Amino acid sequence: MKKRLLVLFLVLAALGFVISPAMAADSPRGAPALTAADRAFLGSIAAPVKTPAAPERGARRPPGGGVGEKALCTATANCAFGGTVYCEGNNSSASCSATDGNCSWGEVGHVTCDGVTTWCGGSCCPADFCTREFQCYQSCWPCNYNYTCNWNGCYDDCQCQWSTCPP
Repeated sequence: MKKRLLVLFLVLAALGFVISPAMAADSPRGAPALTAADRAFLGSIAAPVKTPAAPERGARRPPGGGVGEKALCTATANCAFGGTVYCEGNNSSASCSATDGNCSWGEVGHVTCDGVTTWCGGSCCPADFCTREFQCYQSCWPCNYNYTCNWNGCYDDCQCQWSTCPP
């Protein structure tokens, strides 16, 4: 009896796998839509900072290095959206560097001291960046697609998966 139930279960499971794709091929595939909360979040990380921010502290010398002891080097970078980032280094007088923000080069600004890098906040990408997923979906229909966004480099990519197209 248990063997019959197991065989029946396996047959029904196999039929389910065969029938599901056939039924799904007839129904239209809906594009994933961004909610208002998703759009607000994306806008908040892409929007430039309007008020100058206080310097953000990066790497510092370890505690207990001696009272009144000065850092061997310091670095300060101007952020692309205002404000600065700052760090102190104690490895050597050459262990600090700074790169000012410049969105025409995709650089928000950063400092490095003793091998520790501190980046300015924000993104150089425009506020309406990464909003072309629906166009990707439409251009690849009825096949599957992969849509990716790179906020660091400000580029997005649409790849149609032609092997998933129905015959």
